[in-house]
Amino acid sequence: MTPLAISPPSSTPEPDMSSIPQDAATIPHSATPQVLTVCIYINKQANTGPNLDRKKIQQLPDHFGPDRPSVVLQQAVQGCIDSAFQQKTVFTLLTQGYGGEKISATFDGKQHLLSLPVVNSIDYVLRFLKKLCRSLHCENLFSDQPITQHSGGSYHSDGTFK
Repeated sequence: MTPLAISPPSSTPEPDMSSIPQDAATIPHSATPQVLTVCIYINKQANTGPNLDRKKIQQLPDHFGPDRPSVVLQQAVQGCIDSAFQQKTVFTLLTQGYGGEKISATFDGKQHLLSLPVVNSIDYVLRFLKKLCRSLHCENLFSDQPITQHSGGSYHSDGTFK
């Protein structure tokens, strides 16, 4: 005997939501049809500057995401911390945010935690990473466009940080 709970999902039709206004201010967050996702690519041929270890950068994935902007920002910042010659150098460039994803660094014999700010836009992720990379002297490390590696040449793209 088969229980009724295993009946095919087609027995319950989807409600028609075409007449509902699509203004985010009137729709509860859980009802929004699409979740904003971000993908940040790593230029492994970029100049990593004096603070990041090129060998550790090479071990990072080719990209972070696609995922929510706050998660991708956390992954990219944590990647910088984990790739630093001294984690304290990167960690001290960051300021405490509220409600965002957490990052960690180990220095001075302790593990240190910090919350990043809440992120809801791709532009904010890009601006945050651009500022961090300038401080670390490793511009062009991240891009919002897939990176094509060129042997022996320098990388140029409209999607990179300059």
